[in-house]
Amino acid sequence: MLLGVLLGFEAVLYSVVTPVLPHYQHQFGASKPAIGLLAAAYPAGMLPGSLLGGWMAARSGVRRTTVLGLVLFSVSVAPFGFGSVLGVLDGLRFVQGIACGYVWGGGLAWAIASAPAERRNQTLGSVFAAALFGTLIGPILGTLALGIGTGVVFASVAVVSLGLAGWALGFPEPPRARLGAGAPLRAVLKSSRVRLGFWLILLEACTVGALGTLLSLRLARFGASGVAVGITFVVASLFSTAFTPVLGRVVDRRGILRPMSIGLAASAVLVALLPVPQSALILAVLTVVTFGGPLIASTIPAMSLMTDAIEAIGAAVAFGSMLLNVAWSLGEMLGAPVAATLSHATSDAVPIVLLAVAMLVTLIPVLRLRSAGPARSGDQPEVGAALVRSSS
Repeated sequence: MLLGVLLGFEAVLYSVVTPVLPHYQHQFGASKPAIGLLAAAYPAGMLPGSLLGGWMAARSGVRRTTVLGLVLFSVSVAPFGFGSVLGVLDGLRFVQGIACGYVWGGGLAWAIASAPAERRNQTLGSVFAAALFGTLIGPILGTLALGIGTGVVFASVAVVSLGLAGWALGFPEPPRARLGAGAPLRAVLKSSRVRLGFWLILLEACTVGALGTLLSLRLARFGASGVAVGITFVVASLFSTAFTPVLGRVVDRRGILRPMSIGLAASAVLVALLPVPQSALILAVLTVVTFGGPLIASTIPAMSLMTDAIEAIGAAVAFGSMLLNVAWSLGEMLGAPVAATLSHATSDAVPIVLLAVAMLVTLIPVLRLRSAGPARSGDQPEVGAALVRSSS
């Protein structure tokens, strides 16, 4: 419950600005690339935050790392609601991204170390579902901020963050043995399975960042209000929240290959169709279908792929959460501004179709996993070690 609430809270802060982006564009008279930069500031901060958070979690413990991230959230969220200069908002979102790296670096490693091996993906599915539920609450808060004022909403969020930090301090650290140790990070990065999992998460994050910005502005251009944009992403998050725990159970029972392959193929088709609708209603429906399941189907299998390989190598579990954070932050940091700039120079269809093509190309190494050996979560460590050595 603790870890689900903490990671869900972080997701609230990540997604809260989505329905507010058109408001900031109007208030500051900002261009589409400038709004893309604001959307990318948070994941840009995640990059150094993930590295520092993973390092701290491996050496000082996951609880301290998580609490430090929550405190950092408090001091950066409160002034965000009162910012009147776009550059200041960019800087505060960057600091919030650093805090995210600490919360996920500690919290996700905490969850992995606490989960039974045979139910790890179900546990991860529940944790990710809580995070997705946070992305549902985030747009609600963003929509509320449009109505009652950003200052009140973000100051309240800062108080909640401090309360969660105090709650986390009441829990003990997990056993050190379950957190892993020994092998250095460079040994982890030599594994082709770790690299593939890293790329899958990076691609998904790049897609989410790009589409979150482009579709929000596209819906507004077709006449959708800020409330309607918020509702669209809330409904998509609701479907994702219900889908993720089911996906975790499927991966525990049947392995990673089928859900990963089907998710990539379905996502490629749906993403490629997004530039087609020319009305807000049809685009909103297609957005919900795309974000509501297929687009997130690679996260748990990719994390399982990396975690199994990391444990087989004998490295710290915190390296897995660190790599997930780095991949996600890189993807979103690049996805939003690059897609917005490319769209501004050409059209929305160009970056969206390029993302769909990248998904189809990624199917090739995913399907090769079958010929490389078992890809199921829960393989025996000695088998996993052999696979990692052969794939490296």
